[in-house]
This record gives sequence, C-alpha cells and structure tokens, in this order.
Amino acid sequence: MNNKVVSLGISPKTQPSRTAVEVLAGKKCISSVPLFSYSALDFIFDLRNPGPHNDENRSEFEDMLLAKWEEAEKCKLLNYGLNTMYKLLEGDFNLSVQLNVERGEMRRKPTHFRAVQECFCNLRWNFMKLKEKEVLFYLRRKGSSVGHHAVAVNAAPLIRGHSLLLPNIDHPTPQVLSETAVRLATDTMLLSKNNSFHVLFNSLLACASVNHLHLHLLTWPYDSDLINRRCEHIFDNMYVIKRPIWFAYAIVFQLDGPEYYEKFVTSVMRCVEYLTTHEVAHNIFLSRAQPLRTSGDIRSEDRLNVLPQLVTAYIFPRLSVVGLFTVIIGAKPAKSFSPASMELSGCLTAYTYRFFETVTEEGVLRIIDEEATLPVSQFDQICHELAEVLSGKHMFVEHSVTDERESLSSPELEELRDSFQTFDLQSPRHIY
Repeated sequence: MNNKVVSLGISPKTQPSRTAVEVLAGKKCISSVPLFSYSALDFIFDLRNPGPHNDENRSEFEDMLLAKWEEAEKCKLLNYGLNTMYKLLEGDFNLSVQLNVERGEMRRKPTHFRAVQECFCNLRWNFMKLKEKEVLFYLRRKGSSVGHHAVAVNAAPLIRGHSLLLPNIDHPTPQVLSETAVRLATDTMLLSKNNSFHVLFNSLLACASVNHLHLHLLTWPYDSDLINRRCEHIFDNMYVIKRPIWFAYAIVFQLDGPEYYEKFVTSVMRCVEYLTTHEVAHNIFLSRAQPLRTSGDIRSEDRLNVLPQLVTAYIFPRLSVVGLFTVIIGAKPAKSFSPASMELSGCLTAYTYRFFETVTEEGVLRIIDEEATLPVSQFDQICHELAEVLSGKHMFVEHSVTDERESLSSPELEELRDSFQTFDLQSPRHIY
C-alpha cells in the first residue's frame, strides 16, 4: 500500500528526472544542455555599425535562443500555444497592446511578498527545481569561470522566444539585482542584432512572481515610444525622463561604447542598490535607443534610421504592488493588466478579450497612476540622493532584509499549501 507524502515542485511524472542544479552539482554527471560561450569581440555596441557581424541576419546568440526555444515548444514544455493579437492605442504615447488570454489563465500562481528585500525561501518554488530539459542553454563569457548562468524556458511566454535569464542558477539568490546579473543583462543586449530585443527585470513588490534571481529575454513587435523621448540631465551619465514627457518616471543610463562598459554597469548597479536598500520597488527595461538628448521636441523619432542604436537602461522607481490580502504586499492577480517593466515602457499585455477591445490610453494611464506612479516629490528626492551617491558625496545605509520564514500569515501558509503536489511514495522494490 502506497503512502501519500507532500513535496514541492514534484509530481509522479517528473520525480525521476534530474534537476539542472543536480546535474551541475554532480561531478560525474554530463549535462546534455549546450553551452554558449562568448567574448567581447561578439558585442555589437551600435546596431547601425555592427562591424564584422554586418552580413548576418541574426547573431549566433539569437540563433541558439530561438532554436532551443522552438525545441522546447515541440517538447510541450510550454503551458500553452501562442495565440495572440495586437493593436495600437490612439493617444500621446503610442501604446501597443497584446491580447494573451492563456498567459492570464495558465501562468504560475503569483507569490505574495512583504518587502523588496526578502530572504530566499526554499519552501517556495524556485529555479533550482527546474528540470534539465527546461534549461535551453548555459551562458559563459570566455575567460570567466565564475557561476553557472542559464537561459531557461518561460512556460508562460508573451511571445516567440520569450525566455528567462538565470544568473548563478545553482545559488539561492533572492530577486535582488546583482552586479553579475547587470553584466549578463548588458552582455545579452550586446549579443543581439535585433533592435526589438529587450531584457527586463521586475523587483519584488513590482510584479516579480518568484523570489529567485531572474530576468526576462524577449522581443516585441512594436517599438516603445520611450526611446524617442527627451531627457533631463542630472549628473554625469545619469538622466531622467519625467511626466508629462512620459507617463512614468524613469532614471536612464546609456552605454555609448566599449570604453564605457564598466561605467554603465557600475551606474546601473549603484542605482539599483540605492532603490533596493531604501525599499523602493522598481522595474527595469533594457532596450536599444538613439543617443539621449536634452533639447528639442518632447518626442523625436529617427525616421531616416541613421542615428546610433545604443543599449539603454530605463529604471522605473514605483509604488509597491498591493496583493490579495490587506497584510501582504506582492504580485497582483491579473484583472486588466499588471504594470511591470514592459507596461511602464508602453508595451502592454491584456488578459481578457473584453479589456483588449475596450482599453484606451486614458484608461491605461489611470491604472498606472493608481498602481505604480510615485509622487513627484519622492522621485525628485530619489534623483537628488542618487546623484550624490554617484558623485561619492553620499553613502546609503544598508537596511535589514525581511526573513519571510519568521512569521508566515495564514494566507501565506495557504499559498504554500497550494503550491505542494502529492505523489505516491514508491516502495523500495520499485526503485532497486
């Protein structure tokens, strides 16, 4: 007679499978997952001047990403087949909207969080539970022997090729952006020839659904109009975009060339550290953009396609997302859309046909105002203090990290219980 036991992330069908982390830890195990190795020679700093990569339609990185994603699709590793449609909204910001009903219904149930900084909790689902077949490939910069970085399947994709970038997949790292993650995000942007390719990061309390370090890799069929907007210079390589020039406040850094790589990474990292230690929720949108400008029209599009296309980081400090329960803050269930990194950049996903049909720019801006927009005084204070941090005049103080294991509320315990799956405990004679 078989007994019932409770386990996280395991089912009868997947129990015998090795996780990707188990393969990495096993000295005698040989992984079937390919390794993509690259160097700075593969980087494209300006898409208008790709250098030796000029004759290629796609980069080697993009070829591998799409090929492995399509293999995952054929192997039924996605929760659904993509069935989407798009439309553009009339208005001042050229918003694009995708209808993706399946993602709203079949994505992993969001986890609820209390703080931007929470300790990693192994009881909750995390990417160390991924099966080896769910890892598309490993990523390593030549000359670097530190860390196992992976690109994994996103089982609830927005678009073809939508995947997850997992820095140090075998480490129990919470969803707080690290310097390694910033470097990987920058590298993957520089490895792509597609000007529609983006890297995204959502902090806890800013629509992240898993407290294990991850970023999103995807393309989008429409340009964000954010890249055409005039900026305001604050200090050195720090710029901002304010309302009404854009509907969400953004801190902006741009990578002008190979000699500025380290400075770009350091500036983005210091900005994120400041926001994290001050418990300010944030979304990050990495894109290709024309050189930042501080004069001229509010909006200026490069219609002749002659201006450089440079890697640019848009960092959105924002209000924390309020969860289902009054005492818990976390990821909100999708009713219309969730204002995360793509949405604050003007690229929305609707989860119901009714919302998709009736949505207007005015309605979108109202939701973002209510759920994400900081008071202008708070954003100005953040910019002032961050400029002092970047100049070396001000050092921020580390704040304590919330340990979510200390006192789980009843709703949180129920959430953990819902994430458990039961399976039949096999008798020893069935194993040996």
